[in-house]
Amino acid sequence: MKAFCFLVLMIINLMVVSVTSAQSEKIVRVKGEAQVRIENNESFDQAKERVEELAKLDAIQEAFGTYVEQVTDMLVEEGKVNYSILAGTKMKADWIRTTSIKFSEQEQLSGISKEKARWIKCNIEGEARKISSKASLEVLSLRCPQKECAATDFKNRQSLFLYFKSPVDGYLSVYIDEGEVTRRLYPYDHMGNESSVKVSGDREYLLFAKPPKSQAPSMVDEIELYTNKTEEFNTLYVVFSEQSYVKPILDKSMVLSDNSIVPKSLPSHVFQEWLADSRAASSSFQEKKIRIRITKR
Repeated sequence: MKAFCFLVLMIINLMVVSVTSAQSEKIVRVKGEAQVRIENNESFDQAKERVEELAKLDAIQEAFGTYVEQVTDMLVEEGKVNYSILAGTKMKADWIRTTSIKFSEQEQLSGISKEKARWIKCNIEGEARKISSKASLEVLSLRCPQKECAATDFKNRQSLFLYFKSPVDGYLSVYIDEGEVTRRLYPYDHMGNESSVKVSGDREYLLFAKPPKSQAPSMVDEIELYTNKTEEFNTLYVVFSEQSYVKPILDKSMVLSDNSIVPKSLPSHVFQEWLADSRAASSSFQEKKIRIRITKR
């Protein structure tokens, strides 16, 4: 009997090692490059973001093959998909983290007029993992607490609402990246050190909106966007996973003289490292990015 138990334990241990090895093999090192012209209607930072996405796409395509749109095994089953969207293209792998990135800029003469055009090139290295399946999420930024108010352009001092729906149960949190600083918007401030909020599949959620007067009162953080610039771009990160996850370390929120609250925060580069570590730890962990524009007038 003891020998049998020992044999069973050895088999179980070998299975664990095999599974662990298989999981570690899913993450591979990749590299790619891309070059784009800086258009007249975009800033240098916008062009950098665009060329970086295209370089990631090139790296994934080199390592994992052609676009998912060009193959026949794309699946949507029970609300889950086996592709990731990068640079507007459906891909067979998720970008996990960037390990090296370099940008270079040059001017070239273009067209008959020999007009000078600015180009930016990105060389990138990182880690990616082939997708098995993950929840297909519906996420919208809103100007008013209705789904029909979906928008990405906001005025200074305008309220922000968020619509969210998942096909499966899971855990949700929301952050906004302002460039140098990333702030946590959900869980709400009064929820303290909660890493995320448990959500139910097939249920619609409207965040940052007070419930109707007919419903029981609840503590909801109302979000007001602000800028002191003519135009500013922020990025909303809607983070979801079927498994619970641990939030990054956050600085405390601050109460201002008008009783408004500045949400808990952390440096943006630390937030990006946390996203990469979380993606590597769980294949169901994902973030949906929404680029929003805030104008002073």
